[in-house]
Amino acid sequence: MFKLINVINIWIYFPILLSVGYSDDLINMSTVPSPLSRQRAIRLPNTTFPLHYHLHIKTNIHRNDLMYIGNMTIDIDVRESTDEIVLHAKDLNNFTLSVYDLETGLPLHDLTYSYDANNSFLIIHAHEYYQVFEAGFKYRLEILYEGIINEIFLGLYWLQYQNNENEMVYQAATQFEPTGARLAFPCYDEPAFKANFSICLTHGDIYEAISNMPVRSIEPETTDDVLTTCFHTTPPISTYLVAFVISNFGYISAESRGLTQRVYTPTSTINKGEKQLNASVHILAAMEDFLGVNYTLSKLDHIALNKKYGAAMENWGLIMYKESFLLYNDEADSQVKFKGYLTLAHEIAHQWFGNLVSPIWWTYAWLTEGFATYFSYIIIDMLHPEFQSMEYFLVEIAAKAYSYNEYSMRPHPMTYYVEHENDIRSVFDIISYQKAACVIKMFHHAFNQKTFMQGINHYLNKHQYSVVNELDLFESLQDAVKMDSLLNEHNNWTSSVSEILLSWSHNKWIPIVTVQRNYDANSITIRQQSKNIESLHYFWIPLNFASASDNNFESTTVDYFMPPVKEITLSVSDLNIKLSNDDWLIVNKQQTGFYHVLYDDENLMKIVQALQENHLLIHELNRADIFQNIQPRIEHYDIQSAQEIFELLKYLHYEESLLVWNFATPIAELLGRNLYGTATQQLYKKFIQFLVAPVYNRLFNRPIIDEELTIMELTTQQSILSLACEFDLPECLKYTQRLAEDRIIHDIQVNNNSFMSDAVICAGMRYLNDSQFDAALKVLSNSASQDYLLYALPCTQNENHIQKYLKYLISEDIIEINMNISDSLINIFYMFKSNMAARPIIWRFIEHNYKLIIHAPFFLEMFNRLSEYVHTEHLKQYRDLHQQISTALQNFDNIGNSTLISADSSRIGRKVRTTESFLQKFGTEIHEWLLHNQFPVFYASIARTNNASKHYPHIFSTVSNLFKKIFKIVLL
Repeated sequence: MFKLINVINIWIYFPILLSVGYSDDLINMSTVPSPLSRQRAIRLPNTTFPLHYHLHIKTNIHRNDLMYIGNMTIDIDVRESTDEIVLHAKDLNNFTLSVYDLETGLPLHDLTYSYDANNSFLIIHAHEYYQVFEAGFKYRLEILYEGIINEIFLGLYWLQYQNNENEMVYQAATQFEPTGARLAFPCYDEPAFKANFSICLTHGDIYEAISNMPVRSIEPETTDDVLTTCFHTTPPISTYLVAFVISNFGYISAESRGLTQRVYTPTSTINKGEKQLNASVHILAAMEDFLGVNYTLSKLDHIALNKKYGAAMENWGLIMYKESFLLYNDEADSQVKFKGYLTLAHEIAHQWFGNLVSPIWWTYAWLTEGFATYFSYIIIDMLHPEFQSMEYFLVEIAAKAYSYNEYSMRPHPMTYYVEHENDIRSVFDIISYQKAACVIKMFHHAFNQKTFMQGINHYLNKHQYSVVNELDLFESLQDAVKMDSLLNEHNNWTSSVSEILLSWSHNKWIPIVTVQRNYDANSITIRQQSKNIESLHYFWIPLNFASASDNNFESTTVDYFMPPVKEITLSVSDLNIKLSNDDWLIVNKQQTGFYHVLYDDENLMKIVQALQENHLLIHELNRADIFQNIQPRIEHYDIQSAQEIFELLKYLHYEESLLVWNFATPIAELLGRNLYGTATQQLYKKFIQFLVAPVYNRLFNRPIIDEELTIMELTTQQSILSLACEFDLPECLKYTQRLAEDRIIHDIQVNNNSFMSDAVICAGMRYLNDSQFDAALKVLSNSASQDYLLYALPCTQNENHIQKYLKYLISEDIIEINMNISDSLINIFYMFKSNMAARPIIWRFIEHNYKLIIHAPFFLEMFNRLSEYVHTEHLKQYRDLHQQISTALQNFDNIGNSTLISADSSRIGRKVRTTESFLQKFGTEIHEWLLHNQFPVFYASIARTNNASKHYPHIFSTVSNLFKKIFKIVLL
């Protein structure tokens, strides 16, 4: 009697079946009543469950042969009596199947299989359907099959590298998340079906095979140039985390805390992985200490692949990276290092969140991606505070999460059920990554950081090697909160943790919290709503407070949980906060909460006054938060008075924080677009010059120092430079024009950072003289490699230069730079959107030249999009042009898939309606405010009264001299 003894014995028997078949017991496809007529769910049934996979794949990729042979043996537990075993297989063929009783070793006869292509189901069943698989029994299913190593970077795919002898060499690698394992081998390809994997790979002897686990054995085959590498058995693992690579790479290694880590790369680039290997050792150790749970495998490999898609994949014990995220030289700038460290930390965090504890279904993808995103920033902040990663979290992660909800037409909750493969892939989006990270961060602070991490530790320990849903996490956090005596002392919410968290994971919106103070009663009314004002789904919102009487911004634990109601009024004593009538009040300390906060006008003006008197009394993150929260209100002109906005902006001329400027700059640009072309434009330009001049000069009018800047610093510096030049700050124009001329005429690189370089060249292009502009156009015409000029030339503000560039774009000269007319139209549309001065010129250009470009595939799409920017006062001219184009189109039989926008379409002018409404409501008020506040004595008085000037006397001395210089220029 054959019995299952151990893994090694299994592999003694079953690899033989790759070459030898048992004809008596094999299942052959025959004509049977098709089970495909049965109505099936998209997901696998729960009647059977895999216990152990034994996978042997034989490849000949070393001979450039992409065919492979597979032998998959699965030990299966039958949990409910059933007439079939259903598993996944896709794009595999030539199946031969056998089924054995695992207890007796005897084969099952009278079986066949069917294939459901719609669901990628391989279905094993009797010729005549009956309950052949009884509950409580275990079976061994062996499947011999063939497959092709593909080139779609999903499943088992191939890559090419050039070796040191300049020969092209094939490699094979896997990408199974989320539903790619079925492309490589038959399996239960859903995350809930965790099982052990024992893997063997047969490959050329010039190659090395690596997988999730360490190598158990390497044995030569009968063919001289072939080896079979077998690996130790994995712990229970979801199929999407199984991984292997066959390559001729070399590696470097390091050992720490008994764990070996290796970085695999092509041998020619092996030294480029040293920094990341060292970083990985420190990151993993920091993650272990932070979570209080050790990494559970005995090795962790990192491999650099020249794949085209994705940054990295967190396979358990074998993380695969796009080369640029794992390999770089010593000369790499801080951006490259920071992004590389973040990627490492994100994938290492997945070794716990996703690998050790896995989601039961893709509904809960946020349980893996949200934690990996947030904790990666925390770990990098611990190890490398110089990167200011938590500040960048606000700029990058939180900003994306807020904007997605603001602009997406189809937001969805974090917990979001999907079934189809395409829908499963789509759930790996901003919601699962960025929004979930922000919500996790909020409760990390609200529940007390130490208490929250105790809950996480309990969650990981309790559910290791298993699968979870969100309630498992919430239960662990609930237990931790109940154990915190301080949280339980004055709070009645501490037994409602699951309810609190469910209000966030099942709501697709972001709350907007309105704080309305009653100064007579010294009470506060708090209201919540969302962008969708019709939504009746309310949140439990963790609020905390700072005031002029109690400006402790460091404690970010919740002060009061607003229940899921539309509105509640509480006295100051109920909230246990210190607040007098003259005090300002700030809600959401350090932006730890994931919600917008709006204040009544009087409180907002108290905050503004405090900022003008001494902005350092309010935390930097909350100063930034004020601008972030007010921007959507301006965009939708949801403000009662423009005065409060301009009073808020006014203090910026002594704001040094780049983080604050990062959130303030978009508001300054937004108002500038709204006021462009009005009588107020020049007044506003002078106002912005006064605001931005001090910070611009601090950043750019100083000796160049070879210093490492963080991504946030680089990004904000670019924004400040663009703002200063957009509003014609003389120093900025002079500086960027000189650098632009050096770059274009003398081919001197502006900056190692391409992002900053593009901003400098664009700004420098604004006011070139005729000879300089002609020289730039000549450089573009003579070299297709100078494509940076395609983004810089549209920045010009000179009408003649704009016309000259437009004519160039529809000339035959564009062939010399590998462009066609559609490329040119895309460039024109880019110019229209980014350059306000070019818009009327482009409309006239289209009016005079539409007959020359109407045949281009992109013309109608471009014209339809431009139609959204037509102001009401120009509707008559637009309709005349529309009629001319409509008539001209009658001469064309085929103009592609696009159709001309209807002359009465509601899309026409929709992009500028908000601007028109804004000007109608606030135009006069803004003009009068700017007239009243355009005197140098006003700004001097602000500087004198602001106590922050005592902290930075040298800055305000510089500002004073700068103002005198500016006024000499402005008044000329």
